[in-house]
Amino acid sequence: MATTQHEALMSLLDNDLYKFTMQHAVIKHYKRDIPVVYQFTNREKDLHLNAEAVQWLRKQIKDMALLKLTEIEREYISRLNFLDADYVEYLSQFQYKPEEQVVLNYDEVTGDLELEVRGKWHETILYEVPLLALISEAYFRYTDRDWNYDNQVENAVQKTKALLEHGCIFSEFGTRRRRDFKTHDLVMKTIYETNEQYKKDCFTANQSPKGNCAGTSNVLLAMKYNVLPIGTVAHEFFMAVSALEGIKHANRDTLNIWYNVYKGNLGIALTDTFTTPIFLQDFDLDLASKYTGVRQDSGDPLDFINIMVAHYKSIGIDPSTKTIVFSDSLNVERAINLQNQTLKAGIKASFGIGTSLTNDFQKVSDKSIKSKALNIVIKLKECNGKRVIKLSDDSLKHSADEATISAFKKELGITN
Repeated sequence: MATTQHEALMSLLDNDLYKFTMQHAVIKHYKRDIPVVYQFTNREKDLHLNAEAVQWLRKQIKDMALLKLTEIEREYISRLNFLDADYVEYLSQFQYKPEEQVVLNYDEVTGDLELEVRGKWHETILYEVPLLALISEAYFRYTDRDWNYDNQVENAVQKTKALLEHGCIFSEFGTRRRRDFKTHDLVMKTIYETNEQYKKDCFTANQSPKGNCAGTSNVLLAMKYNVLPIGTVAHEFFMAVSALEGIKHANRDTLNIWYNVYKGNLGIALTDTFTTPIFLQDFDLDLASKYTGVRQDSGDPLDFINIMVAHYKSIGIDPSTKTIVFSDSLNVERAINLQNQTLKAGIKASFGIGTSLTNDFQKVSDKSIKSKALNIVIKLKECNGKRVIKLSDDSLKHSADEATISAFKKELGITN
């Protein structure tokens, strides 16, 4: 297996847009230091890093302290009109402090990796995505080496064409669980070139394009390929607000804060931090009118389509004016199926596709066997000294022990 020669993280912008938009909102709205703790979880208990991978990982984390926004990157960020000049200045001075903020422990006997990030919310908020990308890359550099880059371009071309020809509006969301940066860059370059050729072919044939690649969540690659950086808000913002403002109406409070900061930009609402039914209790006509759509990230997507169409109708909103962004474990086949289902239901759709684009490999030793990607997350655990959790529409994605989950459910009035 050929590994990349460059260092894994080369830019502060090698991160997903919603980490920057949330950091901006934290600074704009709270204007004070809020202590937080993030915790790493490996959902695949049989996949472990070896000692060599952890040694490499430690060095990469330490070297995050060297990352600084370049002048070219600053100029690019300043063109994103939803980020203000004060934040651009803040980011131009920003540096990670991994020796103070990241705690990593590794058990060589069990292979268990424990990782926490501790510090001020506005300083630590950027760690999640690059740390996950580094952990994934460490695993595939040193633990699972039974793979190579063969057919990555061909596969990306095939996937992109299928999505476009079936009318899908999609974005590349693959930073956090990518195989490595080389794969990510290769795949995004191929998606971009295939999308551009598709549009040219449609123009030549005097036809309107059916689908489109809207952009990428990765800000560095958005800058490199001159496509839109895509992203809004993540679960952690709702979780933090639940600690700072109270959990009962954390969805409403978060959406109001977000709208006050962005004035309708980045207007996709995430529904499942404390389950979608709880979200919909607060998603009234006022808020639903302010937001262009919702993001589905857990549970049954087909049920979600019906639930959202019914909800919009119940509050007097035409569902055809709204969009569902699907982002839960998507591949091409699922996206195409959901595109067809949303068309039938009378609501628009777009798709954030991640791991199946940037970490889709077969084993070299047996091409019939998939080289399994890691299923890893880093979630907010504490905010301002209070325990926070994500409940989700899928119990396997709950982010706490049963006792903590039960306590939060009771507070929210969830009986099941």
